Amino acid sequence: MAPTPPKGPMRTTLLAFCPLAAGLAWTTAILNPAAAQSPSVTASPAPEMRAASTPGGNSKSAEKKKGWRVAPALGVDAEYDDNVFLLALLKKDNLAAPSSAEAISGRYADMQSAKDVLTTMSAGLSLKGPGLFGRSTTVTPGVAYELYTRNTARSNVSLGLALQQELTAGSRLRVQGRLTPNYFARNYMADAVDLDGNGSIADAERVYVSGEYREGEFGADYRLRLAKSSKKQPFGASLQLGGGYYNRTYDAVLSGRGLHGPTAGAKLQVDLGQRISVDVGYDYASLAADRSNQVVLLDEPDFGQDLNGNGTTTDLSARALTMVDRSRSEQSLGASLQFGFSKPVDLTLGYEHRWRSYASDWSLDVVNRGRRDTRNQMSADLRIRLTKELRLRLGGVHAAQKLNRAGDPTGEIDDYNRSVGRLGLSYEL
Repeated sequence: MAPTPPKGPMRTTLLAFCPLAAGLAWTTAILNPAAAQSPSVTASPAPEMRAASTPGGNSKSAEKKKGWRVAPALGVDAEYDDNVFLLALLKKDNLAAPSSAEAISGRYADMQSAKDVLTTMSAGLSLKGPGLFGRSTTVTPGVAYELYTRNTARSNVSLGLALQQELTAGSRLRVQGRLTPNYFARNYMADAVDLDGNGSIADAERVYVSGEYREGEFGADYRLRLAKSSKKQPFGASLQLGGGYYNRTYDAVLSGRGLHGPTAGAKLQVDLGQRISVDVGYDYASLAADRSNQVVLLDEPDFGQDLNGNGTTTDLSARALTMVDRSRSEQSLGASLQFGFSKPVDLTLGYEHRWRSYASDWSLDVVNRGRRDTRNQMSADLRIRLTKELRLRLGGVHAAQKLNRAGDPTGEIDDYNRSVGRLGLSYEL
C-alpha cells in the first residue's frame, strides 16, 4: 500500500538460526500457558494485518445457515536483523564504538546496536458471515507488538483492521488500515552550535534529537477474476487494483521529515498449475513533505557564499539555515513465484526494485535536491502446516540501497545493505 518504512525487508536465515530459535523459545515461554493467544508481520517496522482471502461463488446459502463465525489467529515471529537503522558499513562500526564527540552530540543515543533480535507477538480475530447480497464478509481486527532485544527504544505496537466483501464471479472488495502510534527511527541532527567560534562545526557541536514518528495508512483494493482455474483447466488469473493514503508525522522539531500523500497499486496474479503461481505488482506513492527552514552543514567554498555570517567564505562544515523539502515520488515493481510442494508445504520467492525521486529545487538543500535512490530486494519464505491450526514459517530478506551521490554532509542518508532472517509460529482456526 505504502512505503515502508517503513517498518519494510529481507534477511538471511542460516546465520541467524540460533539467535532466532532462542528468541522464539524465550517468547513462547513468556506467552505460556496462554500461548493460545497471539499473528505475523511484514518485513517492514510496521506489521501488516490483512483479511484472509475467501473464495467467492455460491457461499450465499451456506453463510445464511452458518451465520457469523469467529476465529482467532495468534502468532510469534523471531527475527535477526543485521542493520536495524539502515546504516552504511562505516556508520555501523561507529555505532559499535562511538567516539566521545558522538556521545556528546547524542548521535547514537538509544541506538545500542546495528544488529538486533526482535520478537513480534500478534493477535487477531477473523469474523466471517453473510454480508452484501448474502455473500461472505470478513472483518479482521489485529494487534502486534515488536519487542527489540537490544534497541529497546524501537519496541512498538501496531493496530490493524481489514474488511473484505466477496462479490460475484470470484471478485472481492477489501478495505484496510494500519496505525503505529509511536516508532523510533533513529536520531537526526536538529541544530549545531559553534562553541569555539571558528566558523566550522565539529562533531561534538552537533545537536541530535530522537526521531520518533506516528504512522498510519488506509486503502482499498478490488480484485477481478479474469480466468478461473480448475482441475481440467489449471490456468487462472486475476487482476487487483487499489489505492489509499499514507501519513507519517514527527514531533514539531522534526516536522519537516513528515510525509503524506496518495498511494496506488496494481497486481496481476496468475496460476500456472495446481501448485505454481506468479504475482507481478506495481506500486506508486506521491508523498509531500512540509517545507521548513532547517540547519544543514555545508562547505562554503562549494557555494562561494558566507553561509554562517562570519564574514568569510572559506569555512568547512559551516552552519547554514535553509529551506528543506523532502517531498518525493516512490515507485516499485516486483514479482513473486510460489511453489506448492505439497498441501502442507509451500515456498515463495520474491524480487522487488524500488526507486525514489525527490522534488526539492532549493540550492542549499544538498541532501534532497536531485536525489535519486534505488533499492533491490530479494526474499524467500517457506511455510509449513504442522497441523490443521499450527503453521511454521521460515524466511529471509536481503536488501541493498544505492544513492546517485556520496551520501549527505550529516551522514544520515547513505548506501546500505541489510539482511534479515525470520522464524515464526502461528495458530489459526
